Amino acid sequence: MIKTKLRTELVSCVETAYGETILTMKRGSEEKELVIAHTGLSEVVYDSAIDYYMYDLNWTEEQFDNYWENGGEDKEIDNYVDGIVDFYDDDLTWEELNW
Repeated sequence: MIKTKLRTELVSCVETAYGETILTMKRGSEEKELVIAHTGLSEVVYDSAIDYYMYDLNWTEEQFDNYWENGGEDKEIDNYVDGIVDFYDDDLTWEELNW
């Protein structure tokens, strides 16, 4: 019997009026939701991005602000969401969402 490898796909990424960001992912015919930010996705991503660029890559605050304001914010948010979807692209991690 040949088993088809299921892939986890992003269905939606919605930020509520309360600042929660909810990802809806689908694997096969099953959909699950995951809250990935309680205070706004931009704030969560900003904190990790500034740590990486300013402390690991030694960027100045001016360099980081220029990057963030000229498309960096969208790029970092996309990468963050893609990383979460990739993390759940596995049978075992997908099942962790059943708690």
